[in-house]
Amino acid sequence: MIFNLSWKNFKGQFLNYLVYFVSMTFAVVVYYCFSAITYNRTLANRVGQEVHINGAMNLGGILVVVMILGFMLSANHFFLLKRGKEIGLYHLIGMRKGQISFLFFVETLILGAVSLVTGIFLGVIFSKLFSMILAKAMFLQVESLFFVSIPSMIQTGLVFVFMLIMVSLRSTWLIYRYQVTNLLKTVEKNAVSSNNLSVVKICLGVIGVVFICIGYFLSYNVIRFGTALTHTRLGFAGFLVAPLVFMFICIVGTYLFFKYTMSLIAYLFGKNKQNYYRNMNMLALGNTKLHIKRGGNTLSAVTIFIAIALGMIGGAASIYTIGMNSVNVTTPTDFIVVEDNFKEIEKIIKKEPDTKIERLVKLNYKLTGSQFHLKIGQDEQENTIGPINILGLSNYREYQKLNPYLKNIELKEKQDIVVFDSIQNMLGGFVHFDSNFTLPDGIELDKVEIRPDYLGQDLMRYTFPTIVVSDEQYDEINSGISYTLMAFDVKSKDEEALSDKITEMVKPEWEKPVYYKYQWVDNQLEGYVSKTSRQPEKKELAEISEKDEQEYWQLNYTNRFSELRYQRRVMGLFIYVAMFLGILALIITGSILMLQQFSEAEREKDSYNLLKKIGIPDKEITKLVYQQNSIIFFPPMIIGVLHASFAIYVFSKYISSSGYWLAYLSCGMLIIIYLAYYFLTSAIYSRIIHEKDRK
Repeated sequence: MIFNLSWKNFKGQFLNYLVYFVSMTFAVVVYYCFSAITYNRTLANRVGQEVHINGAMNLGGILVVVMILGFMLSANHFFLLKRGKEIGLYHLIGMRKGQISFLFFVETLILGAVSLVTGIFLGVIFSKLFSMILAKAMFLQVESLFFVSIPSMIQTGLVFVFMLIMVSLRSTWLIYRYQVTNLLKTVEKNAVSSNNLSVVKICLGVIGVVFICIGYFLSYNVIRFGTALTHTRLGFAGFLVAPLVFMFICIVGTYLFFKYTMSLIAYLFGKNKQNYYRNMNMLALGNTKLHIKRGGNTLSAVTIFIAIALGMIGGAASIYTIGMNSVNVTTPTDFIVVEDNFKEIEKIIKKEPDTKIERLVKLNYKLTGSQFHLKIGQDEQENTIGPINILGLSNYREYQKLNPYLKNIELKEKQDIVVFDSIQNMLGGFVHFDSNFTLPDGIELDKVEIRPDYLGQDLMRYTFPTIVVSDEQYDEINSGISYTLMAFDVKSKDEEALSDKITEMVKPEWEKPVYYKYQWVDNQLEGYVSKTSRQPEKKELAEISEKDEQEYWQLNYTNRFSELRYQRRVMGLFIYVAMFLGILALIITGSILMLQQFSEAEREKDSYNLLKKIGIPDKEITKLVYQQNSIIFFPPMIIGVLHASFAIYVFSKYISSSGYWLAYLSCGMLIIIYLAYYFLTSAIYSRIIHEKDRK
């Protein structure tokens, strides 16, 4: 009889359990597919050892477990509150707490087992689709990706059984902790809504808005705030601490907003008698106060979760773009090699069938000392002394024909220069060079522009900045040393095989060290750059200072195909994991709000029936339902999107990229998903409260 009664109540909660079942099943599918990929040897072998696919999938699986465990605990909490009368009934017919706990444990276990079996079954079916998406994201060519992993099934089963046991133990703890009568009174206690707010709550409500605004203001001025932190004990780490400060302020502000600010807004709205008594605003306001009071913590958590999920999806898309852009920065042509290695690579290319060098440019660099002022963020300018690479304008224009990422340069005066610095590739607008550059022999140069460095891997230029000067000025610079790089494109039917063969024959190595020592003496730059050390007796590493001779090495060659392949695989793997985790997070947050509103619908059935008895039309009641649900769904959606938008803005200030529109597109995707949740929840909510009429 007891189990029959439980079954009837279970059927009455079908919509709630359906939402729970769908979310759980999707989580099982994601976790199983992540786990199965780690056991897919065909895919792992194709990826190679340079990309750790197992680590990424395992980390993704852990995050899936954390998210779904949080969802299960939240859903279980709603179920306990909603089924308080049922628990009270079991108590009245003589059931002990242990029996009640066991009954809930069986229900949780059965529902979880059905979700687990269904999820694994769908996971096996869709594992090939998941693997195909991963292969596509990583630009892999794999013939067969269908793979049934028994170890993944066992691992998935053990993990989700563990989570079900955790949830069941929590249910047991809650049932044993409280008296059944207290569980029944929870709703009544929460239903009490005061028409007045204390001064403390009003202040906290105002502080919530102020904190969010402060977080947004600091985010918009991240460079200035980060620079201010560098003047503290944090030093340069202040730039990394700044986003964490913004996040903390916004989290506190979000909690206060949903806990107190929304109640304050409802209170102020109620003071406007003209609007308060119009249509059904009085009823809507009363229910809104109840919903906010009952679900304030949930709304805060959902909003923060939304912001994290959007940041995960948008940030992944942006980082993917940044990773692909880094290939264009470091390897704008198929190969860049030092002059000594060019002949060896040329021999390999000539031996390959249907393979030839299409275009070749010889880059003649001069490496000499320089003195200039560098400004980081809003900090004061610092005097910088060290080597700098010099490239002639005509040589640059020749290279420009081969390198599609270089823009035209016009130098009006002999002393005009354009500075290329790798820092500008990521921190554009954050680092500034002064206009004056001083070289040995009293040569003064004038910076007219600074550009991101698309000249190729700066490690091949000893990591020093590069300037482009007029040909006349280039010929007059006789100090320092000269070196040559060969940049060229190759036409081949099988680029991967050619790249692997060259990499096998010519290993990337550090070679051709340079030694330099410069100092500013009597308003002149004195020192040297040499291919041999002029300080043969080296001091211990801990004793070397900036005044001593410095040593730098040069990378011997870069390969565009190898770099592109590596970035595609790493970035593809990253965006794959982030995409599914982000989507899962959005589904979980929407499901939590949906379950919360279904619980509210069951609670308020009697209130709505009373409205019908006094003559309120069904259409007006349905309109009231949509109005109330909008207050639950829209604030988390709007504030979550705002949080994510400012987070992306901060990210864009740290790392420049043209791909941030993808991040904002993910915000639009969230709005569409939450609108779907809103309309679906409102429709089912209306069906629940009109259910008796239909019967």
